[in-house]
Formats: sequence, C-alpha cells, structure tokens
Amino acid sequence: MTEKRRGIIKFLAFLALAGTAGYLLFFTPEGNRFLTPEGRKALVERIDLAVGSAGPFGPALFVLIYALGVLALPATPFTACGAFIFGKYGGAVYSILGGTLGASVSFLVGRYLLRDFAHGFLVGRLGDLDRKAEHHGFSIIFYLRILWFPFIVLNYGAGATRIRFRDYFWGTFFGILPAMLIVSLLFGSLKEILASYRGPADLLQFDVLFPLAVLGFSFLLPGIVRRIRGEPLPDAGPAAGSE
Repeated sequence: MTEKRRGIIKFLAFLALAGTAGYLLFFTPEGNRFLTPEGRKALVERIDLAVGSAGPFGPALFVLIYALGVLALPATPFTACGAFIFGKYGGAVYSILGGTLGASVSFLVGRYLLRDFAHGFLVGRLGDLDRKAEHHGFSIIFYLRILWFPFIVLNYGAGATRIRFRDYFWGTFFGILPAMLIVSLLFGSLKEILASYRGPADLLQFDVLFPLAVLGFSFLLPGIVRRIRGEPLPDAGPAAGSE
C-alpha cells in the first residue's frame, strides 16, 4: 500500500469518526441533551452523581469524563460542571487537567489519522509555515489558546502539522490556564452572586472583577512569554533553511 493511499484511508477513518460523533450529538436523545439548557443541567447532575459515587476517585473520574468529552464536544460546559461540583478553585484544577489530557489525546489522533493526508497539501508557502510550526510550536499553540481559538479544531488540526507534541502539550497547558480559571470562577460564583444580588454595585466584587482582570492580562501573556523565550511569533515569510 502506497503512502498516499494509506493517508487517504486514515483521513476517511477520521471522517467516519467525526461523522459518528456528529450523528450522536445531533440525532440521538442523549446527544440532544447537550444542546439545551435543560439537557446540560441534567448532564451536570448525572456527572455529579457519578463523581460522588466514586468516592476518593471522584476527581480522577471527572478528569477522565472531561478528557473523553472534549474529544468531540465543547470544553466550556465541562468546565462549568467542574466548578459546580468541586467549587471555583478545585473545579479549575480538575478542568485544566481534563482539558490538557483530552487535547493531548485529540492531538495524537490527529497526528495518526490526518498527518499523512495533510502532508500532500502542505507544499510551497504552506510547507514553509508547516516547517516554522515545528520550531515555534509552543508560541503558536499558546497564543491560539489564549485567543480562545476553537478547542476541538485546534486539537486535531495541530496534529496534522509538524508541531512537536511536547510544545503542543505545554502550550496547551499554559494557554488554557486563564480561560479555565475565568470560566470556573464565574460559574463557581454564579449561585452566590444571584442569591445575594440587589443591584449593579453587587457585581463589583472580587469573584467578578478578578476573572475579568485575568482575561485582560491573558492577552498580554503571549508577548511576555515570547520576550522571555526570545522566540518571536513566526511570520508568513519563507522559512529559514526551508527545503
């Protein structure tokens, strides 16, 4: 079997997996639960019950559920679920672990099923950018995570490039920290804020202002990290030493 044919077969396998996930999400009762507020509330209750019944292994079970969930579903509902179950800070920790694990598995799936197929298209200027990605992977992934680039798309898409796994892993880990912290703090504080809300002045409290401050600071992080590492974000010009 030629390399080109092998790449096509793997790509078709990926399409089959994506199609199956789409069917389960949009055309089954269980999947429809995820698409409505009532369904998401029921999902949180079911995860809470499962985690509670697992005793001391509850946090590990939640991390596993999170990691498996984000293989095909948005991460934010799972982060909110973690905040409701474990509180603001515990939820943030377990969401970061689950998100990083799920993103890593998605990357490896993308690397195995998509890389060979994508390689045939990454020529010319795209090939130059792909070679740059190999040397600037951490900055690229970190920057896109900070900018809230679609989680699932980046997970699988990065696997189709030359980005090294270790750069992807750490870029993801540090890149999702601000977003996970923001979402977890906001959702973890939601019940408290609504229960005591009397007017706009009640919103001027730490649990609201701190996540917003983290959000603003997060947009400065890519520049700070690039300065520390001495690694500018790659431009679209020809790669040094490209073939």
